[in-house]
Amino acid sequence: MSSDQSLEPAGLAIGGPTPLPRNPLNTINPSDIQSITILKDAAATAIYGARAANGVILIETKKGSGAGPSMEYELQVGGSSPRKHLNVLSGDQYRAFIQQQITLGVLPAASLTSLGTANTNWEDELLRTAATINHNLAFAGGSANTSYRASINYFDQNGIVIANGMRRYQARINGTHQAIDGKLRLGLNLTGAHIINDYLPYEENGGFEGGVFINMVNFNPTFPVTVTDPTTGVTTYFEIGPGTQSVRNPVALANQVLDKGTSDRTLGNLSADYDLFSNLTARVAIGVDRSAGDRNFYLPRSSPAGATFNGQAFRGNRDNTVKTIQTLGTFHPTFSASRDLEVIGGYEFSETTLNEFGVETRNYLTDAFTFNSLGSGNTVQPPYSNKSDARLVSFFTRVAGSLAEKYFVTYSLRRDGYSAFGEGNKWAVFPGISGSWRLSQEGFFPTRPFSELRLRAGWGRQGNPGVAPYQSLILLAASGGSRYAFGDKPVTGVTPITNPNPNLKWEETAQTNLALDYGFLNNRLNGSLEYYVKNTHDLLLRVDVPQPAVISDRLENIGRIRNKGVELSLEGQVLQRSDFNMSAGFVFSHDKNTVVDLGPGRTFIPTSLASGQGQSTQYTQRIVAGEPLGTFYGPVFAGWGPNGVQLFNHYTVTRDANGNITSRVLAGTVPSTGIAGDDYVILGNANPKYGLGLHTNGTWRAFDFNVSFHREAGQKIFNNTALVYSTKGNALQSKNFLASALSDSTNIKEPAIYSSRWLEDGSYTRLQNITLGYTFDLPGFIGAARGARVFISADNLALWTSYSGYDPEVHTQLPGLAPRGIDYLHYPRPRTFTGGFRVAF
Repeated sequence: MSSDQSLEPAGLAIGGPTPLPRNPLNTINPSDIQSITILKDAAATAIYGARAANGVILIETKKGSGAGPSMEYELQVGGSSPRKHLNVLSGDQYRAFIQQQITLGVLPAASLTSLGTANTNWEDELLRTAATINHNLAFAGGSANTSYRASINYFDQNGIVIANGMRRYQARINGTHQAIDGKLRLGLNLTGAHIINDYLPYEENGGFEGGVFINMVNFNPTFPVTVTDPTTGVTTYFEIGPGTQSVRNPVALANQVLDKGTSDRTLGNLSADYDLFSNLTARVAIGVDRSAGDRNFYLPRSSPAGATFNGQAFRGNRDNTVKTIQTLGTFHPTFSASRDLEVIGGYEFSETTLNEFGVETRNYLTDAFTFNSLGSGNTVQPPYSNKSDARLVSFFTRVAGSLAEKYFVTYSLRRDGYSAFGEGNKWAVFPGISGSWRLSQEGFFPTRPFSELRLRAGWGRQGNPGVAPYQSLILLAASGGSRYAFGDKPVTGVTPITNPNPNLKWEETAQTNLALDYGFLNNRLNGSLEYYVKNTHDLLLRVDVPQPAVISDRLENIGRIRNKGVELSLEGQVLQRSDFNMSAGFVFSHDKNTVVDLGPGRTFIPTSLASGQGQSTQYTQRIVAGEPLGTFYGPVFAGWGPNGVQLFNHYTVTRDANGNITSRVLAGTVPSTGIAGDDYVILGNANPKYGLGLHTNGTWRAFDFNVSFHREAGQKIFNNTALVYSTKGNALQSKNFLASALSDSTNIKEPAIYSSRWLEDGSYTRLQNITLGYTFDLPGFIGAARGARVFISADNLALWTSYSGYDPEVHTQLPGLAPRGIDYLHYPRPRTFTGGFRVAF
């Protein structure tokens, strides 16, 4: 689920886009999960049709059994802390730098008198060691015909940045019942979750004004966190001046700005299976997934962030309901022990209804009410509300057969219709076929070295319905800018907010897989070697449209992308003794994506705007035919000239009659003011050349352990944080900067210029997790307790990388498919230690 489908409406922003929403998977209790299966084969995912557009992950939850009643309690307590800190100037360093610049005649003497006497490390003031506590209580039981399982969960997690965190209350119950001699089987699953979020006012692509992290880096370290009025004795947060300020005390922002959210999610489904005949089963399943979220936001009038509006409050609500019904028939005739056939046919209907509204008021007399009294704001902004409906209808079938446990084949066909696409384009067909040959069962196959060998091949097509409702139509909305006076009475009109695209249709991906599954030493070791190719065409991308038009862009189907790669895995039992067992494995992957074409009339699409002061029009990436998504494009940094002037490569370019480049010759260097369009070149891309996962687990007597590593190599990262804050020029505005700027030759008056200088190697190896557990029997006087386990665990324990930012495993909030590999003051990834115990009764 993408961020624009979050359970809660977006809040307001401080100098940039809205803060990030929480992951909707937070409504799931991990302790309820029995297993997770990832489907990668083309034919296996094809049966899921539109829902398989981004892959298929099957989550099976724990169920009860007929073995009698049982109870289990689990407690986990953890602590998280920052793994790394940014190296900014201390107060003493900043004062020494300003004195140096005054001596050199760069800054006036008054620059020193305006500094404070403090030595504040704003990062240390904001970051903390944060506690997490997790309680789980589960009940299970049943009889020969009925089984049930129920669980309740309380989860409280503080963020490693002050004034933010999350609490979750969750309950789940599932049950099954058999009747009519087992011919009728009923199933019920019901989950409810209530989540309370305390958001941090920050954003990942803000401008020169920003939230907590931007001000954490640039707020002057010679200023204190708070000041006390000597007359009144009242302590307040220090700010550089009264009223509106573009640079703000980050600790004050974190503590004063209120951004609260609540989410309630109810997910339930009811199913009935009935054996019409011994080989024919009918199934009906209905489900409802309802999520309701509130967002409450207040910028105090006492804060520089809210002084512009004299206090600003917002309250919003989002209600999203998905109703589904599925009917399914399964025919499983009996031929013989060596032949098997299964035929499935079904129908699915899904309807999604979204309702949301929001109200914002400004100009408050006091901050006492925060967002709890919108009527106290003297200026009311136009409220918003909307409702949308979308329907997805599917007909599908699948035929699977096997012969002699050697030959296997599966064919699936699915026809999906989605209401958001244009007339004549709502329906599409998605077939898939796969087969496998179990070579190890053939008489001619040698017994060594393989104990199992299977050849697999598959092809399938999936569709992506990732389009908001009504995108093929022109949408109208009320706007204060479209008011017109009829007589002496102004009337609010409506204006277009989207360009129509009646030709909007499915984005489709055809995938081919070829694989070899193998086993050695009587399958003590096993793994697979798999090659895949995915061709995606008619991509759903938002692109600029020729002017004049009601809106500058629209959603279109353009271009083609190819993804291909190979994956190699091996795992198995390394040691097996009476009191010691150890397993280990690895997964190696190499993936490559290529933009095949962008459709007629387009040679490239600029994307991924840089963030920070002076960067509002600087694109950092291009979607270019023949190159991968995430391709960085810009000038090449060549060093420094006299007086610390930045220099960049300058090229002489020749073109043919069609405008295609035929040659590019280095013609020297130029300063930033001399950079021309031909000086922009491909600088690298954000995609790793390979990924490697290593894991091992085992038991020794009553102890158990698990260790996992992950590595990615070859990707580039644009360190947007360094671009903006590794410049001494920040001192000209009394802002702090990264200490690395002290050792480079850049003149203090040089601007921050995006170039190859700010691209870093993002390769890393991470020790993801270490877990050590001990299982034991409780003393007899405890009563009905059957056994217990205690454990300690460490996540993100170690990281080996040359990347200078917080963490090389970055993501970006920038919109669209292409942006990737951009790091701009992300929320720090913590190192977490957890301890806990589980007891069963």
